[in-house]
Amino acid sequence: MDEFAYAPVMAGMWKQHEVFDGTYDFDDLLDAHEMLAVKAANAMRAAEAQKHTQGGGM
Repeated sequence: MDEFAYAPVMAGMWKQHEVFDGTYDFDDLLDAHEMLAVKAANAMRAAEAQKHTQGGGM
């Protein structure tokens, strides 16, 4: 199926049936994608900070 629609399901945020049963609307889907993007950016920043803390930076 459409990976854009199922991204929150794959991330464990939603259940599969909630994609199409009316639980969430398109605005909710866009919000979920924004949350996933923020989570990914934070994970990247945390990994970079840990690398610098362990002496692997610069």
